[in-house]
Amino acid sequence: MLSASAVPAFRDLSDSQLASLACSENEEAFACLVSRYSAMLHRLSMQYSGTSSLDAEDLAQEGLLGLLSAVRTYTPENGAAFGTYACTCMRNRMLSAVRRSQGVPPLLNDPDEPPASDIASADDPAALLVRQEELESLRAHLRSALTELEYRVLMRYLGAYSYEEIAASLSISRKAVDNALQRLRRKLAVSFFPSRR
Repeated sequence: MLSASAVPAFRDLSDSQLASLACSENEEAFACLVSRYSAMLHRLSMQYSGTSSLDAEDLAQEGLLGLLSAVRTYTPENGAAFGTYACTCMRNRMLSAVRRSQGVPPLLNDPDEPPASDIASADDPAALLVRQEELESLRAHLRSALTELEYRVLMRYLGAYSYEEIAASLSISRKAVDNALQRLRRKLAVSFFPSRR
């Protein structure tokens, strides 16, 4: 939740302005965006929970990761409104989770790196460079917040690997995969969403 003093400061800002502040590590701006997009997250998670074995809460967590990705990679110069871009990122993240739950084969070539689809192809090399730098920043944050095992599990999970595939590729048990995912979700909630402490 936003503090009472933060609400007036952010209420009149556009989503694009909030995204820019949140990308600069302003936690209250990000919390304000989460508040603004919570209804959309809820609608999308309810919509897709009927199409897979995942429940709405799991899908909402995926959607929050999509919103975070939108904040980190949004470029106003590309012409899309932040709301449109954020909705697409949240929906894509949820659909990826649904595909994973249905056993769709992984699309990721290097399981230890974030999906390349987060770096959209761009006609403008400068925009591509900015997105690559933002992805590197996110990658560095993840590496500092997570253990090596948690990071490797997360990259495979985001790459649509099943629990069994993750376990086999890392030579660990399925239970160890599940435990690592639970730990990293808690760590990321504290790291990216500090108001949940």
